[in-house]
Amino acid sequence: MNISFFEILFLLGCLQGSIMACLLWTSRKGMRLSNRLLATLMALMASACLAVGIPVANGWIVLLLDLFPLVMVMPFGPILYFYTRSLLTPGFRLGRREKRHFLPVVLDWGAKIIGWIYVGGLLLGVFRQEDGPAWGHVMDQYNTYVDIPHWISITVYLWLSHRLLSRHVPLGEAGAEATHRWLATLHRAVAGLQVVYLLFLIPYVIPAFHNAVLDFAGYAPVYIPMVAIIYWIGMKGYLHAQRTAEPAAPKKTAAAPPAGVAEAVMEALRKAMEEDQLYLDPELTVEKVGRHLQKPPKTVSSVLNGHAGKSFNQYVNEYRVEAVKRRMGAPAQPPLTLVGLAFECGFNSQATFQRAFRTATGQSPGEYLASRREPVSS
Repeated sequence: MNISFFEILFLLGCLQGSIMACLLWTSRKGMRLSNRLLATLMALMASACLAVGIPVANGWIVLLLDLFPLVMVMPFGPILYFYTRSLLTPGFRLGRREKRHFLPVVLDWGAKIIGWIYVGGLLLGVFRQEDGPAWGHVMDQYNTYVDIPHWISITVYLWLSHRLLSRHVPLGEAGAEATHRWLATLHRAVAGLQVVYLLFLIPYVIPAFHNAVLDFAGYAPVYIPMVAIIYWIGMKGYLHAQRTAEPAAPKKTAAAPPAGVAEAVMEALRKAMEEDQLYLDPELTVEKVGRHLQKPPKTVSSVLNGHAGKSFNQYVNEYRVEAVKRRMGAPAQPPLTLVGLAFECGFNSQATFQRAFRTATGQSPGEYLASRREPVSS
């Protein structure tokens, strides 16, 4: 069996595309969705190269090519578009609406469905073996003219991808300019391939020139640049993925309670601090306060953050500071140091007391005491 130079070239393209598809699909660096979209693109081009590069001397291989869709072009455009979106829009996901773009892939199965109908009819005795050439002619005709929607689909999605990229302005984010350059270059490469595809397609779909085109050059005018793009896109896309960080998932924040609930919680907190003096507990936690108020701890924290604009510790320490200030002006029996006062008011750390007092008053405890000129031992 002789294998031509072009068949070897196409099989090498298939091998390279398969390797890059595996590397991109399993890569832990970069954006997972982007990597897998590009990996799928590589796999589709590798499969197409296999279809035109595999020797057809064996009858089983001919049957394989006739009955299985190794060449699937309709997904190419949507994948390019969603790959562009995934790199430009952190957090983009393929939802049900996006997946509908892949429904036209049934056009790629058209000739194969015709072939399966004939094989099934042949096995059931509905069709005769002599009918095979007529069915084969229908399949060939279908494969010829389905290239028109193929080219239109890729062109439309390429235009959508370019429009999306032109509206995206990198604002100095890390890697944004590199991503913009990479996508612009990728779009130009695909546009170049589309020009070649169109120049091949025009005589290819004209019945008078169809056979002459295939006899003279086969599919080489389209697949030679495709092999070059497989090598180039695969390496550049893989290297870009290695330099791209997966965006951190945004932290989920609890929804703010309704205004009425927030006001009720704030009033209950005020009573718990002023009347029940929970702040005197040096081991007080938001969980303990939640049990006291019969409210979820997350609700307490959410109300304090959203309604009072402060954390739980800040809120409690403000009451403790006020208690220390009140006791500074009252005679203590027996006399207490400032740290002793702090511990009596619920603080369990001198450093925390010093920091909270200065935050609340703008002065250290000693400076505040001196300004009041109250004799308290230190």
